[in-house]
Amino acid sequence: MKTGETVNTWIDALQAAWSAVQVLNGDLEEAICSHALYYAIWRRYSALPERYNWQLKAPDVRFYPLRPELVESTYFLYRATKNPFYLHVGRDILESIDAHTKEKCGYCTIHDVHTKELEDRMESFFLSETCKYLYLLFDEANPVNKEQSRYIFTTEGHLFPLDMNFHRRPWEDEFATEPIEKREKARPEGSKSEEEGFNFEHQAEKKPVITDARMNTSNCDPLIPDRRYNLPILSKYLRQLEVAIGLVDGTS
Repeated sequence: MKTGETVNTWIDALQAAWSAVQVLNGDLEEAICSHALYYAIWRRYSALPERYNWQLKAPDVRFYPLRPELVESTYFLYRATKNPFYLHVGRDILESIDAHTKEKCGYCTIHDVHTKELEDRMESFFLSETCKYLYLLFDEANPVNKEQSRYIFTTEGHLFPLDMNFHRRPWEDEFATEPIEKREKARPEGSKSEEEGFNFEHQAEKKPVITDARMNTSNCDPLIPDRRYNLPILSKYLRQLEVAIGLVDGTS
């Protein structure tokens, strides 16, 4: 942190989720670039090795357990940009998984991304995340996509509805010194009491909040329409990534 000295020369497959985090934070241009790096690795091996050494241009750890992180970032980038490039990325990933890992009873972990040798196991996150994000990527009419501001995904791909009660700070009432009756009277009209906010019977009676799907609730700046149908980054920069990963020969 203090010197900027390089600690190691590898990146791992879990880091592919960083692009999705950048999208959610509004760092769209940075997300596009970091995603392009991992997609270049995928294109080289038709999978994402668990650990890739960018100095040696080769994987340090060769297995691919059907991880979802690259798919997840692809999904969030498409939701943010609507650039069909990310639909092509999703199709490429889907076809690679289907071609190299599908067996009679499910989908297998790739033991070696070079040989495509398989292991007799399928991790649970393949169903809960990898398949889910691929499905949502192509299902534009899905309620989750139409009202995306009402939901949030956990790190394991579970879908949580967003509720204003999650923004409450119950400890304010817990540590307050004045009587609760006085504090309730002082609340602004329309606000909810502590008890009412966590009363599930009351919650069940409330009408659902309808979100207008036409409203842009993203933190990202709107993408220029002309860019929506171009490559997300310039071809010369994509080529630099491809050379750095060893996907193409830099001398040609």
